[in-house]
Amino acid sequence: MLAAANVACRFVSTLAPMLVFGASLMLAASGNAQAARRLNARLRPLLRVLATAGLPASWLLLSLEAALVTDSRAAMHNLATLQQVALLTDYGHACLVQGIAALALCTALWLPGQRPPALLACLSACVLAGIGINGHAAMDEGLLGLAHMANNVAHILCSAFWIGALLVVLPLLCSWPDEQYDAGPIMVRFSTLGHIAVAGSILTGVLDTWLILRGSGLNPHSRYQQWLALKIAVVLGMAVLALSNRYYWVPRLSGEPYALHALRRQAAYSVAAGSIAVLIVALFGTLPPA
Repeated sequence: MLAAANVACRFVSTLAPMLVFGASLMLAASGNAQAARRLNARLRPLLRVLATAGLPASWLLLSLEAALVTDSRAAMHNLATLQQVALLTDYGHACLVQGIAALALCTALWLPGQRPPALLACLSACVLAGIGINGHAAMDEGLLGLAHMANNVAHILCSAFWIGALLVVLPLLCSWPDEQYDAGPIMVRFSTLGHIAVAGSILTGVLDTWLILRGSGLNPHSRYQQWLALKIAVVLGMAVLALSNRYYWVPRLSGEPYALHALRRQAAYSVAAGSIAVLIVALFGTLPPA
């Protein structure tokens, strides 16, 4: 039961800020301030829900870790044990960074008025940084350990933009061609930044995999590596969707009515596939890589 709760909290506390980060960064980098304000207002209820779901999940991770370490559910409510885990372990330090940043993000979204998308992107990036410096990324020490954590943070941020920016793209596709004048330049910007995000996610993912498996090698019987292989398959499927969208459907957008429907459908598929990839990572994130 505790293991299942741990996986659920890892999934929610990771996916929620990833989607907020990707959407907010896309709005901040849209190059069209007026359209970005409209989209920001349209997306605000969804971003609020995501941040609100991610906040308790982030803080529950600390309690769940205390229970798992001590093999006692009572530790989840024991203030002394929670304090020890939070202040005396690297996992606890990362959880504090993640939890405090998640609280700041949630507060920013629920305060009256609109927060600039750049601020929301920065706050959600801090949440993701807390996630990125934890787990297998913390297995090394010294400069190699710092490089491993930095690479993992970069991997999460690139992946977050890849799937989160689609929350901005989907409304644009749904309003196409009525708002084509505003949507066109933003779509072009997304295409450019999306190429960088996809390439960055794949390259940092390959490096992260090598850093984790370099000591244990490939083992087809390892549950960790089996889940990892499934995640890689999902990511490759997402890459195929991204390439087909950019180089097959987008050029046909003006001439084939079905192209718009295909783009909407495949953008939704990409968000779903990205969510599945995050769930898979939550499942194998606590397993030994050997």
